[in-house]
Amino acid sequence: MAKGITINPTIIQWAIQSSGKSVLQISRKFSKIDEWASNESELTVNELNKLSKELRIPFGYFFLEKPPVEDVELLKYRTIDNEEHETPSRDLIDTIKSMETKQSFMREALLEDGFSPLKFIGSATIKDDPKRLAEKIIAELDLVSSWNRKKNNTFNILRKAISKLGILVMQNGVVGSNNNRPLDISEFRAFVLIDEYVPLIFLNARDGLNARIFSLCHELVHIWLGTSELYNVSTYDNQAFLNENLEKFCNEVAAEMLLPTETLRKIYKKDIDAYSNVKNISNQFSVSDLVICIRIKQKKLVSQKTFDETYTILLEEMHENLLSKEQNEKKSGGNYYHTQGSRLDSNFVHSVNRKAKEGKILYTEAYDLLGARGTTYDKLVKHMEGG
Repeated sequence: MAKGITINPTIIQWAIQSSGKSVLQISRKFSKIDEWASNESELTVNELNKLSKELRIPFGYFFLEKPPVEDVELLKYRTIDNEEHETPSRDLIDTIKSMETKQSFMREALLEDGFSPLKFIGSATIKDDPKRLAEKIIAELDLVSSWNRKKNNTFNILRKAISKLGILVMQNGVVGSNNNRPLDISEFRAFVLIDEYVPLIFLNARDGLNARIFSLCHELVHIWLGTSELYNVSTYDNQAFLNENLEKFCNEVAAEMLLPTETLRKIYKKDIDAYSNVKNISNQFSVSDLVICIRIKQKKLVSQKTFDETYTILLEEMHENLLSKEQNEKKSGGNYYHTQGSRLDSNFVHSVNRKAKEGKILYTEAYDLLGARGTTYDKLVKHMEGG
């Protein structure tokens, strides 16, 4: 019989809690989990390996005397205090850490290459006029005034413009390449990590396309303000923001970037109902129905009663659309290089590959940074560089 390793039950308790899984779920694979969580127990290396994978906890953590304190700085910058997700999931923590690693590599690469800090970071304050700041950001992105007119590639146009400024834009709907670890949009929709050389925006790709466009604009405003954020808003309008003035300002600037007030007033038709107006506007601009609905209420184009009725219908439609999107993605499977390429920033991929070629980093590190190895890595780089 294999010799066991004595494990502190408080570590098992912490690992279960951190995993987000119930004891009942875990007991289906580990019949002794109740005993392990209650008493000091001896587990084999094989049992610990399996438990580590099941709970998504680093193997080495089981040998600690007491549970680790994982200080994730970004969690201090949550948009709202979400009771349902008061304790961050392992999926969120691992995603943040992965992005911090990528950002750290890029910062070192830029410093090594003699780049200077980006001047626009922290160049704005919440006392600025939202309309003027929106115009300033659009100008810095070098986008035309009609950039957000409805078209199939609005998201890519915006993402490419942001990347050109030296901001990393990453997205994913799962942790790394693990399709068994989907990211939950009810926990977070996006986040931004501020760095004076290379700020990073991460989008939860399980969100709708127009919602991600709004998240990009929202996080851009945070970059101009120089503030990191974990964007964990729900789909409801009456939310209690942890920093209400900051978040309302960011939302207003983002909305102005996507659908300026002057334009909204011109295209809003008073002779048709609010729902039809929302659909008419969303057919012309890449803005989500919910954002448009909130916008027409804020600009006093509809009453509170009309807003409540319309918003409820649109919210139900959004949930149905997200469910349909998820089911279609499961069926399609998709192209690996397109999927993995969409998760990574093109500048980041180019820098990783260049540093590997120059011998500044080992190819094993390059493989880890891009999430691909060997010939798959080569083909991914070729795909990202248009080869």
